[in-house]
Amino acid sequence: MNRCCPTVLILLALAHGAAAQSDRPALVVLKGARIHPVASAPIDGGVLILAGGKVQALGGADLPVPEGAKVIDCTGKVITPGLVDAGANVAIQPRDRNEQGDEVTPQARIVDAMDPLARSLERVLRQGVTTVQVNPGTRNVIGGTGAVLRTHAASAAEMVLKDKSQLRIVLGAEPSQGNMAIRGGNPDSIYYRRPTTRMGVVWTIRKAFYDAQAYREKRTIPANGAPMPELDAGMEVLLEALDRKLTVRSTARAEQDIRTALRLAEEFGYETVLDESAEVWRVIDLVAGAKAKVLFNLPSAARARDGAAADGAEVRLNTLELLAKAKVPFAIQGSGAGLPLIQEAAFAVRQGLDAETALAAITKVPAEVLGVADRVGTLAPGRDADVVVWSGDPFDPATRIESVFVQGRQVVN
Repeated sequence: MNRCCPTVLILLALAHGAAAQSDRPALVVLKGARIHPVASAPIDGGVLILAGGKVQALGGADLPVPEGAKVIDCTGKVITPGLVDAGANVAIQPRDRNEQGDEVTPQARIVDAMDPLARSLERVLRQGVTTVQVNPGTRNVIGGTGAVLRTHAASAAEMVLKDKSQLRIVLGAEPSQGNMAIRGGNPDSIYYRRPTTRMGVVWTIRKAFYDAQAYREKRTIPANGAPMPELDAGMEVLLEALDRKLTVRSTARAEQDIRTALRLAEEFGYETVLDESAEVWRVIDLVAGAKAKVLFNLPSAARARDGAAADGAEVRLNTLELLAKAKVPFAIQGSGAGLPLIQEAAFAVRQGLDAETALAAITKVPAEVLGVADRVGTLAPGRDADVVVWSGDPFDPATRIESVFVQGRQVVN
């Protein structure tokens, strides 16, 4: 399909969004549903009041309905916060995910490659996902920073909740794959500058942070009256991580890589979350001791791949139940599989995870991990009015989405 000039498309989207925004009701009341605020107990026959793009109030059937409100009868239905996917491959063209001009590109920002008109955004929106984290790809050792986006907004600018969210580091075999010519050959491409083993990958990470530490010293106290060094964008990002102002997202699937990720975090003192950690069930005590959070890929992937995941990691279907018992915070993320997030949470429930924890794993916990829990992930006064209305129990295969609200405006019905 031919595409118009991106600038023209964005202007059209902005104009359409502005018109739609003007149609937003001043007050919307959803009445009669079972409401799951997630951060507090469910409310049967509850009332949820949305105003000005925010949750104004929620409570039982006796909560007064403001005059002039648009009242929607949701009797027999279920209301949850909009779902939050901490690892969604949406809004970015595949070719734009990996900047391979170097193996270490902390200065790269995935938000600069965002396509606000991507159909993938509409797809996940119709699955109840209202907030996503998009990330650089997994080919670089240090690939840059992710971004937290809405899946629907009145403008491209309003889509962005955080333009710099988590610094992605990738361990394991993937950053070194394809860096050697098949059956020999001459080192005549940039790929020969990159590591070719796990040892090389880990050293590349260490060297980057050593360089950042040295850069800090030179920037702070120039030697012998030397001039201050020029600012280095990549080093500045690494310093943010070292100063714990920016969380490191450590993609580590196999047990050995999970151990390495935690060891590096302790060595350099940065805060990390474990990403795609399929084999975390082998080291749950270690992860719990480190007080690390886990971003777990689709639980059903174990069945689809006969228990095998990337980097040869072995997946166990009860991993999330084990994490819950160990009180390790975790989120379920969609990654690039294209399967509905709610379906994966339901799969985890069928494998022994309790429903309350499963719902938190696709709402509250990922919002906390991404640093946007004051905006999304739960229903409470002052939170963004991102709401999903379900025809019944969200984890029932027969349930369908009745409507989705983003910032108080009904965008799916």
